[in-house]
Amino acid sequence: MRKILLPPIILALCLIAIVGINYFDLATKVIFSGPVTYAGYGLVFLGVLLPIWGARLFKQHETNILPFKDPEKIVTGGPFGFSRNPMYLGMLLVTLGFAFIYGTALSFIFPLAYFCIANWYYIPYEEGRMAEVFGDKFTAYKAKVRRWI
Repeated sequence: MRKILLPPIILALCLIAIVGINYFDLATKVIFSGPVTYAGYGLVFLGVLLPIWGARLFKQHETNILPFKDPEKIVTGGPFGFSRNPMYLGMLLVTLGFAFIYGTALSFIFPLAYFCIANWYYIPYEEGRMAEVFGDKFTAYKAKVRRWI
C-alpha cells in the first residue's frame, strides 16, 4: 500500500496560495473583473458538488474513497458516467473558480498545478491499481469514459 498526500490537502494548499498571493498583493495583473468573476462562484459550487456526489456513490456502493487503499468496486454511475475522476475534476473546478473570483493572472498557476499533480501523479497510480484489480472490466470502462470530461 502506497501512502500519498491526500488530494484535498493539495487542494487546500492551492486555495491558501491563491488567497495568500491576492491578500498580500503579490498578484497585481488583473485579467478578469466585474461580472466575469461571478463565473468563479458557479465553478466553486459545481466543484464542491462533484466530490460530494462521488463520495455518496462510493458510500452507497460500500467502497473506499482513499486513493492509497486498494480499490474494491468500480463505480460507473452518476458523475462517473462522464468522468473517470469526478472528484479530481471537482477539486480542479474549485481552484479554477477561486482563480476566476480573484481574476489575477498569477491565480491561474494553481489550478494548473493541481491539474498537473492530479493528472500525472494521482490518477496514473489509481488507474494502474484499478487495472490490476479489475482487468478487462476497467479497460472497458476506461475506453468508454474519458479521464476528465
